[in-house]
Amino acid sequence: MALLRWGNLTTNRVFGPAAIVLALLILVVSELGHRQLTSLNLEREASVKAQITVGRLRRSLLFMESATRGYLVTGRSEYLEPYFQQAPILETTLKTTEALSLEDLQSKPVLVQLAKMSRQKQSVMQEMIRLFQSGDRLVALVLLETDEPQRMMMNISDLIDQIIRQEGADFSVAGDVRKRSATVSRVLILVLVAAALVGATMLMRLGGARERDRVVHMSQLQAERDLLEEEVTRRTAETVALALHMERVREDERGRLARELHDELGGLLTAAKMDVARIRKRLPETASGNDLLLHLNQSLNAGIALKRRIIEDLRPSSLAILGLSVTLVIYCREFAQRAEMTVSTNIADVSLPDDHALTVYRIVQEALTNAAKYAAAKDVHVSMVAVDDRLEVRVVDDGIGFDPQIAESRGGRGLQGMRFRVKACGGDLHIWSSPGNGTSVIATLPLQICAQGSAEIAPPPQSPAAGTGHQAPV
Repeated sequence: MALLRWGNLTTNRVFGPAAIVLALLILVVSELGHRQLTSLNLEREASVKAQITVGRLRRSLLFMESATRGYLVTGRSEYLEPYFQQAPILETTLKTTEALSLEDLQSKPVLVQLAKMSRQKQSVMQEMIRLFQSGDRLVALVLLETDEPQRMMMNISDLIDQIIRQEGADFSVAGDVRKRSATVSRVLILVLVAAALVGATMLMRLGGARERDRVVHMSQLQAERDLLEEEVTRRTAETVALALHMERVREDERGRLARELHDELGGLLTAAKMDVARIRKRLPETASGNDLLLHLNQSLNAGIALKRRIIEDLRPSSLAILGLSVTLVIYCREFAQRAEMTVSTNIADVSLPDDHALTVYRIVQEALTNAAKYAAAKDVHVSMVAVDDRLEVRVVDDGIGFDPQIAESRGGRGLQGMRFRVKACGGDLHIWSSPGNGTSVIATLPLQICAQGSAEIAPPPQSPAAGTGHQAPV
């Protein structure tokens, strides 16, 4: 971890700025070298251009002077053809020479002088030809025989040689400087590239170290996560076991209360009813207390029925006696009568362990209670069918509906209790509902014992409300 923090600090504060500086240095060195080489190349090109121009100037002047001498000596006009051919070339070359004399060359003063003398030489040749053609041949020949034309040509040739020597020397010097500059730029770039490679190598090593630290850190996190998951799994298992134990304790307590109500309260109510019957037998039929005894007998009957219903709600004895399917049919019929609503059933005859059967009974009991108490439902359908190796229990109502997430987030104990019961049996519970669209409670449990049959249970003869696919009338 310390190496990882050091690596982050080094990367952020050292290698990042260093890489930027190296990139800028390489760019600066490359740009400076390019500019210097460009300047030297321009100087070399100007030197070569100056040498070529003065060489062309000397050639044109020599051709024109030779043509002028031949014409003046022979008088034949064909000798002037080279003169007229070289005249535009000479003019162009003189303009180029004058343009070069304006540039920053070492031979600039000589070029200025050469251009001036070349113009004078051109004027002299033009004057001799004009005199010869106008009839002053003797004057033209005398001017030709003087030393002035030859001296001017010698001076021009000397200036041209001087320019060629000077520009040639400058060309060589510029070449040497160009080589040194290229060498220096190359060495600097190589040094900077080497530094960049060293930095990249260090970054790669640092990246490898950081990756190893990251792998170690991730391994530690994964180990901690595994330990945490194991602890969560253990605590969850403990919580589930505790909750399951509490649920069993609650069911045992319900059974104990049911037994006590049956043994104690049932005995008392039965004894009271027997006493009332004996009293009625001893009193004449016209006695004034017969009506009161009749009312008391009816009250005792109602108390006995209430006791029986409470006992069945606490611990349905019919589960052990009649089985889950018949018990559900009877409960749905009686609930429809009490709640004044229609309950249709589609219940298959399956065999389940006692705890699973009790779970299914409680799910249906809770769902029907919610449908009557909160959903204001009028029609409810209860089904229990075997699908492959799973048992599917559905309770669907046409009530006002609700949002299950909001209900559970606000602490809906009934929904949480149903979900826990199903989870404890290894099943799943899904609640589909929305405001105004009714509610569907769907529980799926594993079938520990294969279904004994899929035939639907017919309702008892005395109750047309019970049975598969029938409506329990209000």
